[in-house]
Amino acid sequence: MSSFRFSLQAQLALFNGAFLAIVLGLAVLSAQSLRVVAGKTDALASKWIEATQLLGALSEGMSKFRISETYRILAETEEERIAAEQRATENRVEIEKLQKDYFALFRAEPRPDLARFRDALAAYLAAHDDWMARTPDILAIRAARGANALHDLYRAADEAADAAIEELRWSARAEADTAARVTDGALKSMLIASTIASALAIWLLFRVKERVTRPLAAITEALAQLAAGNRHVEVPEVERDDEIGAMAKAFDVFRANAQALERAHEATRAAQEHAQILARQDSLTGLPNRRMLVADLHAAIERVEDGAAACALLIVDLDRFKPINDLEGHRLGDAVLCEVARRLRQASRKNDIVARLGGDEFAILMEMSPGTHADQATRVAGRALAAIGETIEIGERRIDISASVGVSLCPEDGLDVSTLLRAADIAMYHAKRDGRGLFRFFEQGMDEELRRRAALESALKKAIAAGDIHPYYQPLVDLRDNRVYGFEVLSRWTHETLGPMAPDVFIPLAEQIGVIGGLTWSVVRRACREALQWDAQVRLSVNISPVQLEDPLLASRLLATLEEEAFPPSRLDVEITESALVGDVDTARATLAALQAEGVTISLDDFGSGYSSLYHLRAFHFDKVKIDRSFVLAMQHDEESGKIVDAILSLLKHLGVTAVAEGVETAQALRRLAEHGCEMGQGFYFGKAMPAADAARLLRSRRADRRVA
Repeated sequence: MSSFRFSLQAQLALFNGAFLAIVLGLAVLSAQSLRVVAGKTDALASKWIEATQLLGALSEGMSKFRISETYRILAETEEERIAAEQRATENRVEIEKLQKDYFALFRAEPRPDLARFRDALAAYLAAHDDWMARTPDILAIRAARGANALHDLYRAADEAADAAIEELRWSARAEADTAARVTDGALKSMLIASTIASALAIWLLFRVKERVTRPLAAITEALAQLAAGNRHVEVPEVERDDEIGAMAKAFDVFRANAQALERAHEATRAAQEHAQILARQDSLTGLPNRRMLVADLHAAIERVEDGAAACALLIVDLDRFKPINDLEGHRLGDAVLCEVARRLRQASRKNDIVARLGGDEFAILMEMSPGTHADQATRVAGRALAAIGETIEIGERRIDISASVGVSLCPEDGLDVSTLLRAADIAMYHAKRDGRGLFRFFEQGMDEELRRRAALESALKKAIAAGDIHPYYQPLVDLRDNRVYGFEVLSRWTHETLGPMAPDVFIPLAEQIGVIGGLTWSVVRRACREALQWDAQVRLSVNISPVQLEDPLLASRLLATLEEEAFPPSRLDVEITESALVGDVDTARATLAALQAEGVTISLDDFGSGYSSLYHLRAFHFDKVKIDRSFVLAMQHDEESGKIVDAILSLLKHLGVTAVAEGVETAQALRRLAEHGCEMGQGFYFGKAMPAADAARLLRSRRADRRVA
């Protein structure tokens, strides 16, 4: 049976058990041998020696008995005879007692035979008794002839006693020899057992060394190498099935975990280094990021404060980049950003820092000698705009894009990072507002204007939430019968401190800050409620922002509003400008078709002032077209404008589309429009935008005028 099937604990227990068994066997054998020797020794001491003493005492007792007989023979008086006989009786009792003691000493065990002694003693005592019976008086005793015969019998008994003593001595010697032989055997057995135990102990030590000590030393050496950094050391004894094998397997797992931990540590260190790079670098373009730019700008400001340099910060923001991402995809958008980054590096000076702030916004940090920074910033901004303005070719795609640049100067515009960044951002915003594709230097008035705009934005949001923007109504007149057939709904807002705000101020602002939807629905709801108080044939015309037209849910939102207010869709005209059709044409077409299907009339507003008007007339099925007021106002003194109006009216007539002229302010303009077939008119000639109460009075007065006529 192989010990490898047992656990280490079982093996050690087995080894210890075997060793203990041998030791215990040796101890039992030794104890048994010692017990035998002790028994033999006890026999010599307690039996054979005592038996020899008893036989000696028996011989001495016989001598005393013989002497007592002699005293009886030699007694002079009767008293002496009686005393001698009494002593003889006592001696005889003693002899009998010694015989009993001798036989009781050995009991059933083998003992030296006393038959000869017993026979001689019995003959002697029988003769004595006979002698005693036949010679009762002293004279007779002295004259008795049997005294000599008694003496012979006594000598025979005494010699038999000596012979028994001698035999007993020989028996004792034999027992002593036996004890010596037993002792020698015990010593030899103990020596042999000790030799076997020693051999087993050596074998056990060897097995412990092979199975425990040496493997532990090998594992310890492997752990020392592992601690020294050798993560590829092989841990021995992992194939074992005992505790050392389990320990080796655990250490091997520890080694593997140490390897994994070291790899993880290396990966973490690499990730930290990469994170530090990412913390300073834009992952897409490879340019420094905003954090790195802020650190560099902070260092540049310190040098400016020391008087060693001046610096300029340029914020570059791409114009209309969002449609590229939305229409062409982010992959193409990322390629455009990378190309813009490359061009900005080429357009800037060697020591300038070009960074990407995020999205489509970049920055250029310039350091130069004081007094020249404005001129050099102008040149770099111009080169940057020119470089970005060149057509970008990506595969088969050709992308045309522009940018707006805002410039802040240090120390003129500030001596801290946030101030310079904000100043450049404000200047960039003004560049966009002034027409895009431009650069502007920061001016203090820009900041004040921006603050005013921020305050206006906040006030506008509050006004929309509070319902403070009211619908006003400008009459729409049928030129054929001078009847007010409806009103265009216009938004009016009175600021709590600035007073009435022009629609061309707060409407674009609402579009820019994303609240035009809330404004429109609020005004439309109130207009529907108020119009329900008028005649059922009076229509409402509302303007929809280009921003709203991009919402695929516009039609459902508007129709839901009409349903909530119980306003018939057939009484509503929706006006859109040509600029609203530049974006997602498919969405716009689907929205307008959904509204027309519910009875809503669609009008094209400001016709002639936008983009490809003829294309829009062909692509969309408009119910009405409103001629831009600039042509109507100009035709009174500009014949070319009049011819354009006449041509538009003729075109719309052939297309079967109702024409609405905006900007009708004189009777002469009204007469010419009517003569050339214009069906509808709108303008100050018929009335300015008015609140609902005035619109109701206008309808009543017009109705009264028709009754009088």
